[in-house]
Amino acid sequence: MQNNATQEAEFVGQITSHQPELHAFIISLMPGTEGAEDVLQETNLVLWEKRKTFQRGTNFRAWVFQIARYKVMAHRRKLANLGFLIFDDDLAEQLAEECEAEPEEFSVRREALKKCLARLKEPERQLIEHRYVSESNLDDFAQKSGRSAESLRVTLFRLRAGLKKCIIGELNIKDILS
Repeated sequence: MQNNATQEAEFVGQITSHQPELHAFIISLMPGTEGAEDVLQETNLVLWEKRKTFQRGTNFRAWVFQIARYKVMAHRRKLANLGFLIFDDDLAEQLAEECEAEPEEFSVRREALKKCLARLKEPERQLIEHRYVSESNLDDFAQKSGRSAESLRVTLFRLRAGLKKCIIGELNIKDILS
């Protein structure tokens, strides 16, 4: 009995440690981020339901990502059936393979992003967090901040370009130091 509880605790620890990567992976395959949280939760449910089928000693990350890929594809089919325009399945597969390829690179890029986000002014960071973390839309944020939604879109475009440049700079610094 104790062994089963220990195995389940280890399994939960594995799932928990992979959540940031899994979430990013799902977002990378979705047409926008709408629905990504639902797909993540559905993936977590399937992982829990299939926990006894996972073979210890095999690649947990690959197993988790494969299940997430199937859940994303099911979500994409559901959207297509509802008449939503979604990008090509071949492109989705290429993105999935690219995202699965280098787990260490994901961590390095995430750390670079954290550093770059820390350099932003507080209102800029709040805008980025609202856009990528919050469930409400940009119009709501525009109303709260007293700015137009269009000016916020322009600011987001500028911030994303600046973050991309900063991340590339951070990654190049790491390459030089390595």
